[in-house]
Amino acid sequence: MPKSRLVAFLGLLAIFVGGGIAGAFGYHLYLASPVFGHNLAPGPAGVRKVPGPDPEEIRKRLVEEMRQRVKLDDAQIAKLNRIFDDTRAQFDQIHREMNDRGHAAWDKQVAEVKAILRPEQEPLYDQLRAEHEAARKRRHQQEAEKK
Repeated sequence: MPKSRLVAFLGLLAIFVGGGIAGAFGYHLYLASPVFGHNLAPGPAGVRKVPGPDPEEIRKRLVEEMRQRVKLDDAQIAKLNRIFDDTRAQFDQIHREMNDRGHAAWDKQVAEVKAILRPEQEPLYDQLRAEHEAARKRRHQQEAEKK
């Protein structure tokens, strides 16, 4: 390989490797930091899935901002709080319905899988499911301990 081609190849290789490193670093930074409030959703039973601002604090700031900048009076603030409460209740209901639908889909899947198994395979499948459930609970426990 002539010297000029070797230099060009090594230069391109260095650019490619540098781009990969920069991309990996940027991806790590993207995952490590909250992105414009996308991590505000509370998890089930009040347990937050991802760290981030407390929704109640955000609500207090928003109400105060509305009071100051939009010049809401006390009666309007009370109505605004009722609107926020109603919206939260609607989202909670949607969340419960989605959880119920997800559990129903999961139960249907288990029933369908069991329907294709021979009788001697069912206990093995149940054992496998129990192991997977135990592993899932361990992961959740470890995640909770990290926080």
